[in-house]
Amino acid sequence: MISPFECLPAEVFDIIAAYLDLLGYQTLRLSSQRLHFLSLSTFDKKYFTTRTTTLGSPSLDRLLHVANHTHLSRLVTTLEIRLLNHSDYRDLTKIARIGIFPPPKRFPRVSCVRNQDIVQEATLYDDVLANRHSKCITDRLSRALSRLPNLSTLRIRTHQSEPLDWSKTAIPEGDSTFRTRCLRAVLDALILSSPQPHLHTLALAKETAHSPTKPLNLPYPALQLPLSALQRLRAPLATLQHLSLSVVTAHTPHHAHQRLPGWENALPRFLSCAPALTSLTLSLDRKACVSKDGARVVRALSDALHLAQLQTLYLCNSSAHESDLGKLVKTHARTLRRVGLSNVCLLTGIWGAVFAALRGVAGLEGVRLAGLEWGGCRVSLRRRGSEKRRVVFAGLEGVAGGLDELISACSVETAASVYGVS
Repeated sequence: MISPFECLPAEVFDIIAAYLDLLGYQTLRLSSQRLHFLSLSTFDKKYFTTRTTTLGSPSLDRLLHVANHTHLSRLVTTLEIRLLNHSDYRDLTKIARIGIFPPPKRFPRVSCVRNQDIVQEATLYDDVLANRHSKCITDRLSRALSRLPNLSTLRIRTHQSEPLDWSKTAIPEGDSTFRTRCLRAVLDALILSSPQPHLHTLALAKETAHSPTKPLNLPYPALQLPLSALQRLRAPLATLQHLSLSVVTAHTPHHAHQRLPGWENALPRFLSCAPALTSLTLSLDRKACVSKDGARVVRALSDALHLAQLQTLYLCNSSAHESDLGKLVKTHARTLRRVGLSNVCLLTGIWGAVFAALRGVAGLEGVRLAGLEWGGCRVSLRRRGSEKRRVVFAGLEGVAGGLDELISACSVETAASVYGVS
């Protein structure tokens, strides 16, 4: 007999099923063939549209199982790769040596690793540092990518925020090397996959409204790819529209030998592989450690970057010169619609000239300014008689009026008093 619940219209059933958790779906789908069929659509969209994986063998094998499934492989549109740090792998190694699953409570839990996978996942960090990652990552991942025909978003980020003891020091050399080689392995998998996915979004951080969180903070040499690799990346990145990069341009001792003349041109060369970009978010240093090296990258971008369809530009955690920021804005003035500057330090010039360059963009619909610095000090932007560290202008009229107010204040008062340097 058919129950009243099974007689509900499909639209009403989908609304109810959307509130179920995995255990609820499991119970419901085992109740009857009709409920199994009715819940198929919402179940698939909820649990297979986005796939999350580490680069360990068990996790990649699960991704391959989904990719090999005729129906489920077509549902995957987003792939999120989460990277652990050396302390997480140290904990996994200790648990693997004990051999008790689930582990005793005295061991910290690594949330994205299943108990039955701990032994195999624990070896990834050492394998990557020993350059054994080609076989354990690239081969599996390339086979999975080639069998996900609707994949449009690829996100690579850290599983957790950086430990507190990293805030005022450089990222440990082992973690820096691990992240760099993982990124290279993912890019190699993109190149080797056949057919190659046509990505719309590539992010090296967790995407938020304004600034990246849980970013990779890759050392800048990670973007210094060989010319052959850049040429082969053009195909999978040809349709890329949204790009979010998080790199560290600050000079670090363990990458000093890689600072060759022209090192700052690595980012413009990488961006040349994605000519169709409409949205670009760049974080050029860590939030607590902004160096002067980012200004050289911004200058290289202002000289070489010209994206014909760029509508959104966010620059975070960087230093810059007024002339370079103004040139970058003017180059894309015809297409820009939204601009964000967050935690940016101006080394030369004044912010008033940057505001004037933004005012010259006729179609600008949104501006967000936060955490600006000038002369090594934080800037308080004065708007309508009040001082603020963050201002947001929205709409054509709102942007024009807000920028006019800032520019007028800059032209009347001295730089120090205008900006309210604190």
